[in-house]
Amino acid sequence: MGEGREQEAAGYSSPTGDLPPSAPPHLQGQDPRQYQYGTFQPPPHHAASGDFGRPPVGFPQPAPPPGFGGGGGGDGHHHHHQQQPYAPAEPYYAQGYQTVPGYGPIAEGRPVRMRRLPCCGLGLGWLLFIAGFFLAAIPWYVGAFILICVRVHDYREKPGFVACTVAFHQYQVVGRALPTPGDEHPKIYRMKLWATNEVRAKSKFWYFLRKLKKVKKSNGQMLAINEIFERNPTTIKNYGIWLRYQSRTGYHNMYKEYRDTTLNGAVEQMYTEMASRHRVRFPCIQIIKTATVHFKLCKRDNTKQFHNGSIKFPLVYRKVRPPTRKLKTTFKASRPNLFM
Repeated sequence: MGEGREQEAAGYSSPTGDLPPSAPPHLQGQDPRQYQYGTFQPPPHHAASGDFGRPPVGFPQPAPPPGFGGGGGGDGHHHHHQQQPYAPAEPYYAQGYQTVPGYGPIAEGRPVRMRRLPCCGLGLGWLLFIAGFFLAAIPWYVGAFILICVRVHDYREKPGFVACTVAFHQYQVVGRALPTPGDEHPKIYRMKLWATNEVRAKSKFWYFLRKLKKVKKSNGQMLAINEIFERNPTTIKNYGIWLRYQSRTGYHNMYKEYRDTTLNGAVEQMYTEMASRHRVRFPCIQIIKTATVHFKLCKRDNTKQFHNGSIKFPLVYRKVRPPTRKLKTTFKASRPNLFM
């Protein structure tokens, strides 16, 4: 009786495996170095060599059973120092990641600030796209040439150059059927089309000519193709467009009015509106006629509301600017009121 109590007070060294008192009964008699808590077991060669690696990193971590650990003290009692098979707890990573063995440390610092785009931060591509509406679409050709023939290093510049290639242009295409012994001088046909480039304009020309006059590209001849530019690209005008489009139920005729500086801009508005309001695709629209409409002959209220000479627009947003550069500050002491 006394010896049993002395063993309980001295520690938990037992001849049957040196396991802690809280060990389950089915683990009695096993090597304490192979005693692991949880589902992650070390490889056999690690257990044989006595090298216990760290458990896999995750949450939650396997925790040892209560009372399982090495004891020690200087009170004169004999304590058996139990070998701790558990690796120390993994450190907490505030950034959410950790370095992988075999790789260098992760360098932390301020993010690299990208340089500002030219042309007041707008970029050369978008500047050419906007200038094309005022300079007879010549900047659009420059943007298309840069996109195709010049390597663009900054990826932020590419959308502007792509926009220069997708803008609509008006072309005049002239063609006819090939001469034959029966018809040495076939009839010549001229057609005005809107397309993004000359290749699509030619394809559209042969499409309509095949439908209307039974002349295909294989037995036809292209005589000329020219682009038509706006005479006054800086003056606002009223444009009327007569069109025919194919819907899911049939074919429909329609008349549209738009205000723009160029006819190409009005046609682009028409394609955008037909796609949004009527879900009509680009190849399903056939432009029958276009004209510049006098303000007295306009029919749509959306167009006539701008014909008032005393029209005014409310200024709902105004940015308060300092009178001099010395008074310019990044942070304000009070929140500015931008609504006037």
